[in-house]
Amino acid sequence: MPTDRTLTATEAAIPFALVPTLTPAEAERLRTAFAARPMAASTRRALLGDGRLFVTWCGQTGRPAMPASRETVAAFLAAAAADGRSPATLRRYRSSLAWWHAAAGFANPCAGSAVAVPVPGPDLADAAMAALRTFMDVAQHGYAKATLRAAEADARRFAVWCGQQGLSWLPAEPATVGHYIRDLGGSRKPTTVARYLASIGLIHRAAGHPDPCRHWSVTLERRGHARAVGSERRQAAPLTDAVLAPILDRLDPAQPDRSEPLKPIDLRDRALLLVGRDTLARADELVALRWTDLRPVDLALNPDAQPGEATIRIRRSKTDQEGQGAEAWLSAETMAALTAWRAVAPRWPAEQDGEGPRIREGAFLFCHLSRSGAGERMSPAAVRRVVERRTGEADPLAVGFSGHSLRVGAAQDLLAAGVDLPGLMQAGRWSSPVMPARYTERLRATRGAVARVRRGKDGGKPP
Repeated sequence: MPTDRTLTATEAAIPFALVPTLTPAEAERLRTAFAARPMAASTRRALLGDGRLFVTWCGQTGRPAMPASRETVAAFLAAAAADGRSPATLRRYRSSLAWWHAAAGFANPCAGSAVAVPVPGPDLADAAMAALRTFMDVAQHGYAKATLRAAEADARRFAVWCGQQGLSWLPAEPATVGHYIRDLGGSRKPTTVARYLASIGLIHRAAGHPDPCRHWSVTLERRGHARAVGSERRQAAPLTDAVLAPILDRLDPAQPDRSEPLKPIDLRDRALLLVGRDTLARADELVALRWTDLRPVDLALNPDAQPGEATIRIRRSKTDQEGQGAEAWLSAETMAALTAWRAVAPRWPAEQDGEGPRIREGAFLFCHLSRSGAGERMSPAAVRRVVERRTGEADPLAVGFSGHSLRVGAAQDLLAAGVDLPGLMQAGRWSSPVMPARYTERLRATRGAVARVRRGKDGGKPP
């Protein structure tokens, strides 16, 4: 057992320094790692706040905070979810706990898939739990990570609610699921409720139980909820060519009246916006593009092509989970922007042959840039921040833009240029016409039969 000692003010500021299971050497290693680690002030505050919250919760529940077990972390996250913490906050908690344990030299209690512990540890029959764990192990290879994260969060939420109601969650009765939908009321959209039901059904099938969400009573409850709440979906504001043009002009290094040279982040953002415009790539597809997948267009085989054009391979997408891949076209303007960005992009360490630094083979097109350094790959959330920041700089009143705005805007531009729905689906790699039809709904309304007929009649009237 560790001996009693007097803590300095700096040591006391480290939440885990007060944990009785730590030795003085381990607490000192933790304090030194936190003090020496370069990080943004917001990151430092988040690490401290998350650590204090976890230590307090462990003290209240009588669990060891460090080293913590995976079961302890799972229970903590379940309690946080029950208190209304958002999925993004739960992911931050997980990241903070992983950092603290690594800094102290302990194994990561959050290691592995997000669904390694899919529920907060209810009483289940051994056969059901064994089947559930087997399914989760195999599911890592057959499902997208986002799908598994959603299934974990939804199952955890449902299990906590059932525990509060004194009801069985696995297996759950159709009446329990119906009560769950009614209890959600208007706080959830119909699409979110549908996802909850899909996750509940997935967990039941994985554990070898009948799916209660297929019962007619649950179907009627879901429909009733949709009728009461309404199923209209918000759409990201379109980043069309007209909206994008002033943004690109602000980031164009060739502007003659520029007072100072552009920063690397400006060149990166311009290239990112242009690639997103040309490829109609989703945010997660955009950040997964690689330099090695760029190919110049062969002018001999493409008489209509112009010098400087290229194609890039999208290795995997939402509608291509098996990774067959698809080729997307890039304009000469986009390739020039990529060339300008690559010239200033952070380089990986020089090779031992002394030829100088170079971009590592297989590196991603767009890396994360910050004052503390560069990362190899941007996150999908970073694409949203780029779009929001750049549209806000061009128009302070701009609202509603997100990482999906490039895709929506490009779809509307293609339709306005006369591209039909099959061509639009091919350009955006849609497997169904539902989403491109929704993105272009307003534009199609102005071109519909009523608009054409009425314009013709109005045009024939005398002034």
